[in-house]
Amino acid sequence: MKLTTALMTVAATLCISSLATAGDLDVGARYGRTIEQDGNNLEVAARYFPIPFLSLGASLGYANLRYDKGLYYKKADTMPLGGYANAHLPLIPFVKPYAGIGVLYYSVNNISSPNQLDRGEEHSGTMTVQGGADISLPLPKLSLNIEARRLINDRQTQLLGGIWFRF
Repeated sequence: MKLTTALMTVAATLCISSLATAGDLDVGARYGRTIEQDGNNLEVAARYFPIPFLSLGASLGYANLRYDKGLYYKKADTMPLGGYANAHLPLIPFVKPYAGIGVLYYSVNNISSPNQLDRGEEHSGTMTVQGGADISLPLPKLSLNIEARRLINDRQTQLLGGIWFRF
């Protein structure tokens, strides 16, 4: 009984000590792919921890996508701007999973399409659901990040990986 209590106390201390503290700011960059379309995603992001288990973040990105429209293909340059809220759960000291929701607004410049109606600029927005994990590195204030993000209205899934710097 005493051993179990001691082990639980040590485990809880390790988990809590690895948490972000209130007021922490992370800045990072991520690269990834959109599964349903052929294209690459690149984004820079920042997140703020008002309390240790919650982060509020924003991202600005660029994606070059290739859409299969059935009879033809269309290429588009996309500039997404997002805002997110994530709940963080420290299970292990060096792996911190999270899940959250967000919104994404983006400007699409359709650069290549044989269909005249599919050319030009358009704007759109979507809600997102995301989940991921931060993996602490031996270097102080540096962590790797992996994330899967589902764009609800667009029926797209993004897989991203990158690096965070904590200030």
